[in-house]
Amino acid sequence: MVHVEVRPAASLQVKTLIRGQNPEVAVRVYAQPGGGGCGGGSSVQFGLAFARPRPDDEVIPGDGYRLLVDPSSTKFVDGAVIDYVEGLQESGFKITNPTLPEPDDAGRSGGCGSCGSNSSNGGGCGCGH
Repeated sequence: MVHVEVRPAASLQVKTLIRGQNPEVAVRVYAQPGGGGCGGGSSVQFGLAFARPRPDDEVIPGDGYRLLVDPSSTKFVDGAVIDYVEGLQESGFKITNPTLPEPDDAGRSGGCGSCGSNSSNGGGCGCGH
């Protein structure tokens, strides 16, 4: 089973956003290794999106919602922490995985794992927007 920690601020935001959606809809947590503007071979770009479950998805029950993880994202998402931050430097969902190796400098320049236009690492990527 995939383990994902959803911090209280992120959980509250997800519940607010998913309200009014079709009950079949869940929140997909996905990961794309390298590329995608994040550079470095060891970097991972995370994202969130509303989606319907697919037969091969891992389904993780949340507090009033479900998280979906597809098989290709499992090894990157397992151990991830989803938070929601609001501040001058960044705003939005922030996904990190402390169990993954640190990206090199090229990987850090893309702001991997955060959502928002003012990420402290040069711009957000990975919020699914």
